Amino acid sequence: MTSGQPSAHLTRRDAARARAEASAHRAVWRRQLTQRTPDIGGRERDRPLVGGSLLLIASLLALAWVAAEQPGLPGHFANDEGTIISVNRGTFTEADSSFRLIAAVYRWMGLAELPTLAALVGVASYLLVLTVAISCRTTTAEWVDWAIIISCVALAAVYHGAYTKDLLTVGAVLALIAHRGRGLSAELVPVAAMLLYAQGFRTYWFLVAGLYLALRLALRARRGWTATLAVVLVLYAGLSVVFPLVVGVDLDHYRLTVNEHRTAESVNTLIVQFSPGAGPVSGFVNSVLTFASFIIPIPLMLRGGAIYLVVALVLLVIWGSLIAAIRSARIRAPRGSSVLTAFQNRLFAAILAFLIVQSIFEPDYGSFLRHLTPMLIVAVCLLLSLRPGATAAATRTDQRRTGTTDAAATRTSAATRAQENGPAAASTPAAESAW
Repeated sequence: MTSGQPSAHLTRRDAARARAEASAHRAVWRRQLTQRTPDIGGRERDRPLVGGSLLLIASLLALAWVAAEQPGLPGHFANDEGTIISVNRGTFTEADSSFRLIAAVYRWMGLAELPTLAALVGVASYLLVLTVAISCRTTTAEWVDWAIIISCVALAAVYHGAYTKDLLTVGAVLALIAHRGRGLSAELVPVAAMLLYAQGFRTYWFLVAGLYLALRLALRARRGWTATLAVVLVLYAGLSVVFPLVVGVDLDHYRLTVNEHRTAESVNTLIVQFSPGAGPVSGFVNSVLTFASFIIPIPLMLRGGAIYLVVALVLLVIWGSLIAAIRSARIRAPRGSSVLTAFQNRLFAAILAFLIVQSIFEPDYGSFLRHLTPMLIVAVCLLLSLRPGATAAATRTDQRRTGTTDAAATRTSAATRAQENGPAAASTPAAESAW
């Protein structure tokens, strides 16, 4: 099936594949033209340079704003910081174990009485892990990707520019993005990091780890959006039954308990029940709708105010770009092959697992955004890895590092795929096992 055939005789998938092949033709032609006339490709080559420069400027501005103690930021953003300071000074002895532990971490680092330096360390650690996430991927980044990356820097300045329990969340994120290949260590290290974080700070990360493993297994095959959504709904259904039987409470019990003495006037981003009621069905419905409101944050737009409206729009761009990139990867993938690599599957499973757990426990959208900010690094890493050419570039890097791949065999394989599946397949490396 080629792009020259009449569109009336094409199925929707074949038409999409033909468009992808035509796009691959144009990309090859542009690369050849750039090689012959270097000035023509200047704008494409300048994109990483300009994007990287903007990222550097945004990072310096974020650090300067944090060093100036976040002027203009509403006071309620510093609630966790106030609690950690009180714990360190011994004026709040009834704080939960996670606050006591993170306060001890700051004391161990010598930052218990240095809030500005602690804030700079928090933002700098976030920026460091973000840099790891985008390393070797900047040549494939689109302008929208750079905008998302800079938005992550802004969120880091807001949520990590103070004493925060999320200081160590970036450690679990680093474990997810650092190992980009396959093998037992690549599978076990992220799980171990999640379990360690759960043991010390947030126990609900035990559930994140469990759902991550379930999704990692369920999504390793080639699956469309309908099948992915079905997997997510099955997990929610299972949790809505397991929670009453094992824990003794409904699925949305913990959110309702936290919000019992809170009102929309005191917390304008409160997550309320979409369908009032109790029992497994109510817990299922409300958790699923909360999950949907994380992806399409209409409640946050309507109730959050100007700052949250901007953040909600940023989230829409992030999730929309990610969905579009996965769809494009499905179109480019040869029939019968895995859409996502093992590394991409791990990132996708981690994001879904985290959002599912947040939809069960988070009492308000403000807290959700605070806890989501480190995980946006995972979303950025996945997005960049899905851009056309990113997987091929990563494969070439691995080949140079290991020295085990015959370049002639690689060219022969590419030529064979081009003959069998068209130019789009030629620009895609041989299908990697989902494992």
